[in-house]
Amino acid sequence: MNKRIRWIALMIVVLGAWSGFAQSELGAFPEGTTTMRYEIRGEDAGFQTLELRVTSFGDGTYTLSMLNEQSGSEDDLGSFGFIFGVSSVSSGAGTSVDYSPLEALMDQRDRLQVGEDYLLPGGTEFTGIVAAEIAGVQCLEGSYIDPEDSDRRVNVAFALSQPTYISPRLRVEELRDGAWVETFIIELVEYTLSDS
Repeated sequence: MNKRIRWIALMIVVLGAWSGFAQSELGAFPEGTTTMRYEIRGEDAGFQTLELRVTSFGDGTYTLSMLNEQSGSEDDLGSFGFIFGVSSVSSGAGTSVDYSPLEALMDQRDRLQVGEDYLLPGGTEFTGIVAAEIAGVQCLEGSYIDPEDSDRRVNVAFALSQPTYISPRLRVEELRDGAWVETFIIELVEYTLSDS
């Protein structure tokens, strides 16, 4: 039996609540509605879509709307959803990504340079930095080895040209038999701005 689940959360957000885990401050979003559509895939999470809308009213107030969607059987939907924390993302399938080592880089991402490596708290490094374009958003993308698990690599893209709610791409890989295998990805696939 197929079920379709939709989850809609609508909230008015203040700048302070936003800054903990957002790639951009709310004030960076232009007046109007910015829509970001992400695709989420994982070994045990199936395929989900996430649509985030930030509406800036131009008077210091904002509306944030989130729609997370997945279709499938009852068993398929057992791993539905994920949670954003202050510095982490957790999927219903059990994948948890702690990107707190990158918080300082998020704030200074406009100073990052292609080809450079950056030392992170805990002794790991953010390496392999390249320029990337994801859904029309110019980014810098690199990776780090999880300080808690040396067989886990996290690839993260920082948005440069437009504000984004979460990273345009967050990919988790595990080292298996000497090769890196993708186990989870959340990726921006559409980015639009409209007047509201």
